[in-house]
Amino acid sequence: MFSKSTKFFLAFLAVSLPSMVTGREQWLERDGRAVQLYPRRFGQENPPVIAKLSAACPGQVCGVLAGAAITPLLAAQPECSQQDHADAIIDAAKQFDAATQANMIALAIEYRQAEKNTPPDFTTNPPTPRNSVFCQKAPKNSELNGLVQAQDPANDPTIFFDPATKATVRLGDQPNTFPFGQASGAAPAPPPAATAAAPEAPAPEASPAPEAPAPETPAAPAPATGAIGDFGSCSVPQIEFAAGFDNRRETSFRPVDLKSFNHDSAQNPDIIMQFVCDTLVNSCGADQTARTTCATARDAANAAQPAKTGIVADTFNAGFGISTNFAAVQALDNQGAPSGPIVAAAATPAPAPDASTPATPDAPAVSAPAAGGIGDFGRCTVPQIEFGVGFDNRKESSFRPVDLTNFNHGSAQNIDIITRFVCDQLVNFCGADQTAQATCATAITAASGAEPAKTGIQADAFNAVFGITTNFASVQAIDDQGRPFGPTGNTAPATTAPAQAPAPAASASPAPAPVNNAGNLQTFTAALGGVKAPTVTAVGNAFQVENNASFNNLNSALRRSCDVQVNLCSNAANASGNQGDLTVANCGAQGDQCRANL
Repeated sequence: MFSKSTKFFLAFLAVSLPSMVTGREQWLERDGRAVQLYPRRFGQENPPVIAKLSAACPGQVCGVLAGAAITPLLAAQPECSQQDHADAIIDAAKQFDAATQANMIALAIEYRQAEKNTPPDFTTNPPTPRNSVFCQKAPKNSELNGLVQAQDPANDPTIFFDPATKATVRLGDQPNTFPFGQASGAAPAPPPAATAAAPEAPAPEASPAPEAPAPETPAAPAPATGAIGDFGSCSVPQIEFAAGFDNRRETSFRPVDLKSFNHDSAQNPDIIMQFVCDTLVNSCGADQTARTTCATARDAANAAQPAKTGIVADTFNAGFGISTNFAAVQALDNQGAPSGPIVAAAATPAPAPDASTPATPDAPAVSAPAAGGIGDFGRCTVPQIEFGVGFDNRKESSFRPVDLTNFNHGSAQNIDIITRFVCDQLVNFCGADQTAQATCATAITAASGAEPAKTGIQADAFNAVFGITTNFASVQAIDDQGRPFGPTGNTAPATTAPAQAPAPAASASPAPAPVNNAGNLQTFTAALGGVKAPTVTAVGNAFQVENNASFNNLNSALRRSCDVQVNLCSNAANASGNQGDLTVANCGAQGDQCRANL
């Protein structure tokens, strides 16, 4: 038995322990309860923004808000709880003076982008890390438009944990695996799309001969205006075929314009085509002629052979007067092995994909150098790197390999990190010959010597050594605060391979046509944040959007130009914290004005 004095001492000790014993500072959780399992990443258990919030305003208001800010970050909390609490912070800020209000709004924005707890999937061995699903409703306060929570960049960006079902879901299986409205802020970044212009995955030595004669790629004459219909608020449908979409090893199909037709990739092309045609009815407001055109294109593509090859995409696109050459892309199975023939069709290559990816340039055009001139790259594709904003959720511009299957490396601001990794990979993994290794060493030197550093000119210089023409010089370089730096050329200086590299043979995909600013058909001139709508020029019977796609229909080209401006503007707004006039909401409103100008 304890004496009275001992009991008193124990009682006193119990109530006087430091607050950290019962505080949430280091609590980990499982199924909504605190245990020593699966926290957010190291340093993420108690985001610094919560401590800053507790001292942001007088009285008890901010202390209560800070204390309540922990629960929405738990894994079991509903997908919108974090956004709802950020809205509550902004609502509370409105009772204070302007300086306090501005600080609280900034903290709400920071809090909205904090990483949320997610449990690994313990049904796999080893357990698979999972991302948190996204809120599917718009925030109450416009300051939060386009903002989403951060994800661990080491995670597989295609695997999510849904607190509603407490189960694993894959990217595209549910709407909440994408941000509301496909916001451009912090969605998991899939590898860049490899288009028909991208280097083909090499077949093994015993590559099978084509099993069928090369079918004619569907002719794609420019239809008369209105002949294919009015597609309402959407662009003219177009699909693409390549490996690497959504981190797939196998080749798959997806829409080119993910803003108008937001769907994940699929091996079965009819999944994509049906979705595209349904979207024309359900959200685009397309007329009956456009719907009929889509149904006809889908029927023709489903009849194309071989199935699950680029010929299917070419046939579908031809139904809209769009000429592509995805037949030349080697089909791959889900192990990354070649499957089916490569058909060297004579059609014009597909336009660059995905205007919904902010500040990411068109897929480079690849020239086919003379056989053996740059070497044999073994099991890997010809090295190629790209330059853009938003890789791995970065604010700043950076470099990364185009082919992340063979050259799997995260992005870097210093191009030498990427180029040296690529060249080391040729030795350590690809089995490249000595000529290929020497070519790569030359490319490192060319990239390192190109000026200004940390701009797309360096990527162009590296790619040129392999006979690959790119125009990343036209991409505005951004520092780690989201601020532009360096030159911004509308067209890159000519980049040609050095003397030791052979002159490229006939190009497998022409570089984008030079833009004639004097003939710009885009008359919309508003430029929020200094981001202008890309120029649109007539090139033969087509209409070229600067550093983007080519269209047979002027209205579609102008609409794409407006869409690209919205995406680049939104990217700049997110990078600058949605401050002042430069907000995602204002970028969207400007886009409406641009489209109304058509």
